[in-house]
Amino acid sequence: MKKKIKKISIILLVILISIFVGYEHPGLVEVPKKYVYFLLKKVGLKESALDKTINKEAIKNFNEDKIIEFKGNSFSVMLTKLKSYEGKSASLIINNNNKLDYNLYTQDGLLIKKNEVSEINLPLFFHNDSKHSSGVKSVFSIKDEYFALISSKTFSCLSASLISLKNLKELIRSDCLPDTDEADFDALGGAYAKKNNGLLLTIGTPTHKSEIIGKLSQSEKSLFGKILFIKNEAFFDSSGENIEYNIFSSGHRNPQGLVVKDDFIFSLEHGPQGGDELNIILKGKNYGWPITSYGTRYYDGKSYYNNHLNNNFEEPLFVFLPAVAPSSLNVCPKNLENYYSNNNCLIGLSLKAMSVLIFLLDKNNSKVINVEQIPLNKRLRHFGLNPEGRLFIDDKDNFYITSDNDGLYRVKFDKFR
Repeated sequence: MKKKIKKISIILLVILISIFVGYEHPGLVEVPKKYVYFLLKKVGLKESALDKTINKEAIKNFNEDKIIEFKGNSFSVMLTKLKSYEGKSASLIINNNNKLDYNLYTQDGLLIKKNEVSEINLPLFFHNDSKHSSGVKSVFSIKDEYFALISSKTFSCLSASLISLKNLKELIRSDCLPDTDEADFDALGGAYAKKNNGLLLTIGTPTHKSEIIGKLSQSEKSLFGKILFIKNEAFFDSSGENIEYNIFSSGHRNPQGLVVKDDFIFSLEHGPQGGDELNIILKGKNYGWPITSYGTRYYDGKSYYNNHLNNNFEEPLFVFLPAVAPSSLNVCPKNLENYYSNNNCLIGLSLKAMSVLIFLLDKNNSKVINVEQIPLNKRLRHFGLNPEGRLFIDDKDNFYITSDNDGLYRVKFDKFR
């Protein structure tokens, strides 16, 4: 009996040391992390994300012949539910084939495929709780390897981390957030777009109320409130603690949509109460948050200074008043683009407005002609992208979207009038 107690004590000591080293020095324990997770679960010190957050009975496939029609101004949106699940998506990546082979990553740390669900292997410092709305915020692929933007926590620090899902190496870690009681990782951004053998990645300011965290978007020393540019080869560089990156633009609050179209970079960004923005992103420019905004403050309703130009900030291309809580942004599918051939066409999703957003711009992208909202009565989160990061469209003009605590949908613009 004494030998058994001694053995258990040694195992627990190893676990505790591994936890400490894994939190404070994650690069030193990349290989054994999965074994530490296994031991933690076995002794009851850590719950499985799969057991904790997913009701397996809620994950099911649907009859693909059931189509719901929503009418827009001059065409219809045809919506078909393919799968139900709980939680929020972090990314939807669809492979280029006819079988709809997809990887749907959730913010709780799950990977949902057509006929299976599994837990993503994540590092010990991965932070997932409701208080900070933390979790996996984005997943993307570079040269067939997958990477994730996550919220992270050590014993003394809340931060954001970019990691490799292959070996759990931490590629970039932000400085520790101040004012942690007001940290909210729902505002961490995580939108990405591929351009010139590199990746553009948005890092928002993770708060709704904290002025201290908000001001980090204007600090050159902080990652928060920035759009980063990372060269593809940097993702595979193991020579330093943080891989090389450049700050492409600054002064952002929470950009959740990002797309490159004809060498123009567009972002769709949450304002506070009102003031959601469509922006053209230019290298080296500052977009003003939290000094300027057309929205108002959450805690007292006061307006922000809204003259961007007087501070040498970039003026938004379009502002939503009231807020629609925009999420993803992409190019329009071909059939809609052809219908609006005299305009440049972008498509977005929204959470609060529960709508598909269609932006029509002039050919010079100098002004927005119209924004049409087509309500689908669902909190719409992500477009399905192919591994190259472009909108996935099948051979029948269908594209795919996710909805919070609801499911995966197939969508098509049809019945043009």
